Amino acid sequence: MWVILLWSFCVCLAKAWDAQLAVEYYTRRDIRYLCFLSCDSSYKELLLLRNFLNNNVKISLAKIDKKVPEIEKLLNQRTTSVGVLLDGNCDRAFDVLKEASMRGLFDATHIWLILDDSSAQNSIDSRMQQMNLSIDADVVTATNAGDVYDLMEVFNFGRIQGNSLERKRLGEWSAQSGLNVSLGTFKYYDRWDFHNLTLRVVTVVVGQPEGFKPEMLTSMSYTKGLTVFTKIAAFVFEPLKEIHNFRFKYTVAGKWIGTAEKNSTLAVTNSLYWREQDLSCTSARITSTWMQWVDIVYPPITYLESRFFYLIPNKGVGIYENRFLRPLSPAVWWSTVAAGALCALVLAVAGILEHRPGPGVYAVFSVIGAVCQQAYDEGTDELEKRISSQGRRITLLVTAITSMLLYNYYTSSVVSWLLSEAPPTLSDIDGLINSDFELIFEDIGYTRGWLEDVGFFYYGGYKNPKEDELREKKVKYAKRSKGLFQSVEDGVELIRTGEYAYHTEPYTAYQRISRKFDDTELCRLGSLTMIQPAPVYIMTQRRSPYKEFFNWRKVTGHILCFNKGVTNCIHLCCDILIITLKTISSSLMRLKERGHFTAIQTRVAGFFASCSGSTPRALALGQAAPAFGLLAAFAVVAFIILILEITWHRSNFV
Repeated sequence: MWVILLWSFCVCLAKAWDAQLAVEYYTRRDIRYLCFLSCDSSYKELLLLRNFLNNNVKISLAKIDKKVPEIEKLLNQRTTSVGVLLDGNCDRAFDVLKEASMRGLFDATHIWLILDDSSAQNSIDSRMQQMNLSIDADVVTATNAGDVYDLMEVFNFGRIQGNSLERKRLGEWSAQSGLNVSLGTFKYYDRWDFHNLTLRVVTVVVGQPEGFKPEMLTSMSYTKGLTVFTKIAAFVFEPLKEIHNFRFKYTVAGKWIGTAEKNSTLAVTNSLYWREQDLSCTSARITSTWMQWVDIVYPPITYLESRFFYLIPNKGVGIYENRFLRPLSPAVWWSTVAAGALCALVLAVAGILEHRPGPGVYAVFSVIGAVCQQAYDEGTDELEKRISSQGRRITLLVTAITSMLLYNYYTSSVVSWLLSEAPPTLSDIDGLINSDFELIFEDIGYTRGWLEDVGFFYYGGYKNPKEDELREKKVKYAKRSKGLFQSVEDGVELIRTGEYAYHTEPYTAYQRISRKFDDTELCRLGSLTMIQPAPVYIMTQRRSPYKEFFNWRKVTGHILCFNKGVTNCIHLCCDILIITLKTISSSLMRLKERGHFTAIQTRVAGFFASCSGSTPRALALGQAAPAFGLLAAFAVVAFIILILEITWHRSNFV
């Protein structure tokens, strides 16, 4: 009888110790919401409820003695940390753990404390080995070893990837000394080395060529089928893989955005949505729709932009009509020769009417003299006496002065236009629609989406009727001489003909343009932006255990000493400072702060060719139209005066 009473007293004392341990642990973790899963008597439950309520912790109770409750509804909280206290001695404790594992409740927001006796330690370890724990799991087992509880943290860097259970002793609790654990450091400092974990990642290679090699992703130069934001993502991961000791197993998809059906075409978004992949080794522009499928990692690694590239036309509609000749071009010299010949012809006719000897010689040398800013004298006094040359000289003087004024006016107009106006290029989609260009495209996911999903915002970021009009007039019903999709090599060559506008990324286009275009072509090169620069993000599964790691920026929370004294607290602060300095480049935010993103973007982007400025650019006639209009007006006035003079002369001398 006394043995039974002593045993009952020890059990009750152990239960009281369980309650005190749980209260101290969750109070130290600053948990304000708790769910207690128990199969024990009401005494223990009431003791826990009273202690937690006294410490301002809201607690709910669920019995697991007969059946497992609906764990997902009971713990449906993903934003605020919730404590989960489980009595590991219950017969259905394993069923609870299994259900929580299936529902993904071993994550950063659910703080588990599993109470068990020492005889069941091996059983707890074997059970946790079967659970879907990951790197963000916050699970602690408290094993009763007499009057002391040993606290062991358990997690896994990736059970789905084949890693084994990890254990770390946090400390102990006893009735005399209370809770003696280290909880002040950020958990990823303790989970720094991933033990060569193999993460499943999905990347995009347009066209999905055979013989994919991971080295393609980190090649500095342009690689066919790889966009710049895929390469930058691969470069960003390189230092993290080395520092944290993990690696990638690649899956190659042909597009970024897919559908939710299970057997649909493989894409980045649906492979993460189906939880077949852990991470994307590429990035994408994110909309509200895709946020329901995937989570994103901050910050954005670069920007997505696309343009139509073309050579500025010399003729066409609108602002390109009646383009004037390029300065110092062969056509300018031939035009000058033609104008001189016309002047010589007029003078020759005048010489014939005046009965001059050698009117052709007179006309040619008079024009040459005017061009050389010299007068031409035939050198015969008899001719001078018979025919006065004053009219010719006055005419040449007026022509020279007018030409000088016209030249000055024209050059002033040109210079002022060059300084104040943008180059003559397409300014909007209307200009592209009204142009004579035949549109061709790089075969890439967002272009196929734009062609297939009418009205969707693949380019403009919103529904744009002009994009629909462009697709109807220039793609769907346009006469074609070339295929709609062209490789970068062929597309750039077609740009050089001046008849095609090629749609691709600036990075992709310039890698080829810089090697193929000469300076004249570079000065004629124009572009029209279709996708305005938009941030692109690396993606993970929804509620991915690795999201917090890649977003990790610095130590969070407070540094607590847990009754260790001032000296120990100073040592703890120093340890954290040393770890912080040692791990200066971890997570994407750290990489961005230290300039890694900028360096990677600069290295991958390569050389962007541009016009040197030494080749003159053709100008629109309309820019200097006032000068030529004034010349035409004066020519008309001069012709009228000539007619009046002839009429007056004949009326007076006939």
